[in-house]
Amino acid sequence: MKRPAQAGPLLRLCRLLCGLGLTVIATAAPIVPPTDAEPIRIIQTEPAAFPPLLAQQNVTRGWSKIVVGIDVTGKLADALVVGCSHPEFAASALAALRQWQFEPAHVSGEAIFTVTQLDFHFSDRTQGASVVTQPSPDNVGQLQAKIRPVSNLLVRFDELDCLPIPIHLVSPAYSAEDAQRHAGKKVVVRFYIDETGRVRLPTLAYADDLVTARQALAAVAEWRFIPPKYQNQPVITRTSQTFVFKGSPR
Repeated sequence: MKRPAQAGPLLRLCRLLCGLGLTVIATAAPIVPPTDAEPIRIIQTEPAAFPPLLAQQNVTRGWSKIVVGIDVTGKLADALVVGCSHPEFAASALAALRQWQFEPAHVSGEAIFTVTQLDFHFSDRTQGASVVTQPSPDNVGQLQAKIRPVSNLLVRFDELDCLPIPIHLVSPAYSAEDAQRHAGKKVVVRFYIDETGRVRLPTLAYADDLVTARQALAAVAEWRFIPPKYQNQPVITRTSQTFVFKGSPR
């Protein structure tokens, strides 16, 4: 039988619907996100063009903010719009992103998966948008301060109308032998919940074991929630989940 991992604030509600567990196979040194990673490099093969429709409406400038996940091969794994001055600017940025090439971030010469925020600044006087690369914010408030409220899609977890309710959870199992061997092991996963309730861009914040970390990331990526809302409107939020393993399966 499966044993639920101890749930953080988000999954206290999830316990009513599903027990959670993780497969733990091997131990290793604790894993934490590197602070000295070489950032991703963008090869802009296609300009993010100023939207013709807005130019016809005498709009002269605008912006969009997109959080992207770049995998170890340099592939765009996911792109999540977290703010824009007009939906057309977000659409233009996304269209360009899908055409671009990337070089992944590196630590000590080894490629790593990275979540990064890209800020697009559009002007009708330039051929394409300028792009500023920023680390993905741990504190959502830092991003909110830079976005006008009318255009902000990203809302702090503690400001939502109510706790997001899970409607689909995946529960990896671990054996009695693994449970006894690795009692107390911890994994922390950070992730976004988008305005449709999908989990987006799950990343590892901490893990005592690499295999456990992969299992946690794979499970969280499949979770689904009732869409988070702020002032009764669907929004995006960011949160984290801590898994701590019990000493024996249920």
